[in-house]
Amino acid sequence: MSGGPMIGATAAHTPAPLTDACPDCESTTTVLIEPHTVTRTGLRHMLEEAGLGADVVAVATPDDVPAERLGTCVTLMLSVRSLSGVPSSLSPLLARPCTRLVLLAGALDRDRLHLAAELPVDAVVREQDLSVESLAEMLGALRRGMVSVTRNTMRELLALATDSAGTWAATRPPLSARELDTLRLMSAGLSNRQIAKRMCITVHGVKRHVANILVKLGCQNRTMAVTLGLRLGLVDWDTATRN
Repeated sequence: MSGGPMIGATAAHTPAPLTDACPDCESTTTVLIEPHTVTRTGLRHMLEEAGLGADVVAVATPDDVPAERLGTCVTLMLSVRSLSGVPSSLSPLLARPCTRLVLLAGALDRDRLHLAAELPVDAVVREQDLSVESLAEMLGALRRGMVSVTRNTMRELLALATDSAGTWAATRPPLSARELDTLRLMSAGLSNRQIAKRMCITVHGVKRHVANILVKLGCQNRTMAVTLGLRLGLVDWDTATRN
C-alpha cells in the first residue's frame, strides 16, 4: 500500500463498536457513492473483494442510495466529488446508530474539509492509498469501533491544520504528453487495445505508458490513476464523462 502501514485511532465521535451496538450486525451493507463511472466500477470490485462478506451497493449520487435494500449495519463510502454540502437525502441513513461514514478523497483540500466537518465522518481515506488489503483492514477496524488512517492522510490533515494561509497544495506529477493522452483515454474507459488504435501505437507501448503513469502518480491501478488525474486537472471531467 503506497500510504504505508495503517495506524489505528479512536474515531472523533467515539461510536460504540458495531458488534456491541447491533444484534443483527451480520446484516451489513457497504454503500459507495461515486459519480465517475470508471472509478465507481473499479472501487466496487475492490470493495466486493475486501468487503468481509458485506453486500456492496455502488451508486452515482446520494439520491440514488436504495435505503430499503440496505442491511442493518451500513458502511457509507462517500466520494468528495459527491460532496457539495450535507446531502439531506442521507440524513436518515446517517442517523442510524450502526452507520459508519468514510470520506474518499483524491486529496484533502480546505473547502472539502469544511464540508466534511458538517458530517459524522469516521474515517478519511485518500483514493491513491486504496488497495484490497487496505480496504479490508479499514472495514474491519470500523466494525470494531476504530478507524484506520494512513500516514500520508495524517500528514495531509496536519499540513492543512497548520497552514493558516491555505497555501498547501499537491504538486502536479510530470507526465509526458503521450502519458497524458493515455490517461485521458483511460478515463474514457478504453482498453489497452482501443487506446493503441486511437494513438496509433502498439499495445506494448500503451502498457509502458500505463506503467509509467501508475509510478508517477503513486497509484496501484488504473482506476486510482484516473481518479487522481481528475482531481489534479490532468483529465477533463466533461471529456471523461462524455465517453
